[in-house]
Amino acid sequence: MSIPSWPETLPQNILAQGYKGGLPNNLLRQQMDIGPAKVRRRGTVAVEPVTGNILVTPAQLATLKTFYETTLLDGTLRFSWVQPEDGTTAVEMRFTEPPTWNWVDGYFEVALSLEILK
Repeated sequence: MSIPSWPETLPQNILAQGYKGGLPNNLLRQQMDIGPAKVRRRGTVAVEPVTGNILVTPAQLATLKTFYETTLLDGTLRFSWVQPEDGTTAVEMRFTEPPTWNWVDGYFEVALSLEILK
């Protein structure tokens, strides 16, 4: 089965305002009775957190709902989209929470919580 792509009819970039990225937390700490904690890698693969917003029309919101609920089986599947920081490199992502939205002057501002799969 091929990996679905982010719909072309939706915005292709996350808005700069509200964007938040970070490095993967791949550390496993174990506190010792005496001395500093032991630290090791949790695994060889980690996920990179991404949160941000997109601005969509009512028709685009319907597209996003269909993509999330039907194509991604309520957000359980991964999908391909551009890396938010460079806007060109394709990466695999998945939702960490369902999208939420607010009405803003004739548009919907949609909050996305994602993770980039490394």
